[in-house]
Amino acid sequence: MSDDLKELNVITQAHYQKAQAAMQAVQAEENKLRGLLNDLSDQEKNGREMLSDDTAMRITGGDLAWNSWIGRNRKILNHQLANVMVRKEMVYKDLQTHFGKADVMEKLLEHEMQARRQIRAVALVDSIMEGKLSCGM
Repeated sequence: MSDDLKELNVITQAHYQKAQAAMQAVQAEENKLRGLLNDLSDQEKNGREMLSDDTAMRITGGDLAWNSWIGRNRKILNHQLANVMVRKEMVYKDLQTHFGKADVMEKLLEHEMQARRQIRAVALVDSIMEGKLSCGM
């Protein structure tokens, strides 16, 4: 394998691994936000159950404040999740590009190895044939 191709393979693989790491980071952030949204839904459910039994909270407007707090936090989390999903799409396209380059590089390396094997096989056959001819066969 030529040194240039080896160096290019190292660079290509490094870029691909970097793109994979970026995708994992965005995916982790998405999972975190989805978890927070699920937690908020659980809190909302528990809060509604508690508020339905608490007339003092309803009289003082605590239920409205609670619902407002839930709504604000859900809006913030959904907005953050939407931003992450946009970033995820961009990172995904970058990952696809680097995967394609890594795939092409792998095929180039395979092609070069096959070409070298073929050259060695031809050289081996030639040397065997020369040996037979020099022995007088």
